[in-house]
Amino acid sequence: MFCGQFHHNLDEKNRFKVPSSFREELGTKVYLIKSPDSATNCIFMYSENGWNELYRQFNSGDQYNQETRRKTRKILSSVVYGEVDKNGRFTLNAGLKSAVGIGEELQIVGNNNHLELWSIAEWEKELGFFEEESTDDLNINF
Repeated sequence: MFCGQFHHNLDEKNRFKVPSSFREELGTKVYLIKSPDSATNCIFMYSENGWNELYRQFNSGDQYNQETRRKTRKILSSVVYGEVDKNGRFTLNAGLKSAVGIGEELQIVGNNNHLELWSIAEWEKELGFFEEESTDDLNINF
């Protein structure tokens, strides 16, 4: 499980240090996709186990339905594979980085079974959304 948030700078090679509290759970093999939620402009980052679980869900969909195939195709064709190096650094794919507007800094957010990589501006917008919304619909007793 991933939770918490961390602010990081990218180096000249588009690398950032994966927070140490996430490294063991994340592992070295990771899979990235642009958020499939049209209202969310970030990158989802999955561990190998997390990705395998998500992939199984794709296989359980109705493969005879054209809309299902189109959506699956759109998401799976954009998957980027990468590896965390021995120093805990990860090189962010330039296409994904550009697609979500990440500059020299990024916000890394733990969200249950995956990490999210946000531009600072998009993360600040998302925080504004949190301020306006109630958590009552989560059905969680805090």
